[in-house]
Amino acid sequence: MAARVPARANRDDRYFTDTFQYMPLDGYTRMFERILDHPRIRVEVGVDFFRVRHRIRAKHIVYTGPIDAYFGHCFGRLPYRSIEFRHEHVPTPKYQLVGTVNYPNDFRFTRITEFKHLTGQKAHGTSIVREFPCDEGDPYYPVPRPENEAVFKQYERLAKETDDVSFVGRLAQYRYYNMDQCVGAALKAAESLAARFGAQEPRSGDTVGRVHTHAGTGAVAALPGLA
Repeated sequence: MAARVPARANRDDRYFTDTFQYMPLDGYTRMFERILDHPRIRVEVGVDFFRVRHRIRAKHIVYTGPIDAYFGHCFGRLPYRSIEFRHEHVPTPKYQLVGTVNYPNDFRFTRITEFKHLTGQKAHGTSIVREFPCDEGDPYYPVPRPENEAVFKQYERLAKETDDVSFVGRLAQYRYYNMDQCVGAALKAAESLAARFGAQEPRSGDTVGRVHTHAGTGAVAALPGLA
């Protein structure tokens, strides 16, 4: 925890110290809705990629789920940490002085986030969420240990040999990424794919992309060439 949460001797109460820090104006949900709101992109939620992968005829796949699951756990299962989020509405104008407060020692939850500080919303009440770390549930974070890294390296070698799939994100690259790093990794992957395939004008009626999302398996985007 000390490696990620800075200790400061000033009154800067921000979580990060980057010069430029922004939140999407209408929130992340609306941002992704706009990204995916294209007549040639089909979004399918609750679809387990591993149940339908044999039917997918794609020129290229972008996979963001656990890398060990993609290869059938052939080198063993990689451990991932999960979180249980407990939301609560509090009938007071403010619950805490800043957006996020960490509790590393005294409680089962590790932090409380109060969204009003981040969005600038005005309301009589306020909403908070407590985060409880756990081993069970949807995979969120890799577990950085030498023995886990050794297993991941075996999967990484397979991934590099899998030419028709890009492995992107925390689970697929087994790395802890902050949001800006996630965006950076996604943009880098997009630039690489654009350079590889070039700008292709789809034929009328073609589906240029299909996105599968399912709890526990991340998201899979299948690019041009779907059956």
